[in-house]
Amino acid sequence: MASGDSVPFDAIALLDALNGVDFIVVGGAAAALHGGPRVTFDLDVVPATSESNVRALASALCVLNAVVREPGDRVIPVTLDLLDASRVAPSGGQIRLRTSHGPLDVLWRLHDGRGYRELLAGAVTLSDDEREIRVIGLDDLIDVKSHAGRPQDLADVRYLEQVRSRRGPQ
Repeated sequence: MASGDSVPFDAIALLDALNGVDFIVVGGAAAALHGGPRVTFDLDVVPATSESNVRALASALCVLNAVVREPGDRVIPVTLDLLDASRVAPSGGQIRLRTSHGPLDVLWRLHDGRGYRELLAGAVTLSDDEREIRVIGLDDLIDVKSHAGRPQDLADVRYLEQVRSRRGPQ
């Protein structure tokens, strides 16, 4: 299925390309990974902010041919300096990218100010035969989406609360 950027969105290929980068999956992909019926066409990640991890992220984004999603034909390649600048930006530290496997949003902090360090304690690791993926914890995801208040987020919350009630106490 195509993303809004006219490149087929391939979440697995994006996750595999980010192998070696320490991050937490958030957003619609996290809702789907927790069992919600969400279909999403981008991957949102909150990476660890250590210098070595930012370098690993820059390297992975180079392999993914990542550029900043801009209106029109303007192309801004992703560099280590750009990642560092977005990481410390007071305006939220988010960078929306177009990659060879579809859209990828790097969120250094969520809208409520929480970053990797704050989300790590509640995060869960999901795995299949080939990969392990760190995902925002269900309680944190419900909290984040509840406070975002957008219609899709509130729809996700209703399903995620049902998932949580079926799982019982953690």
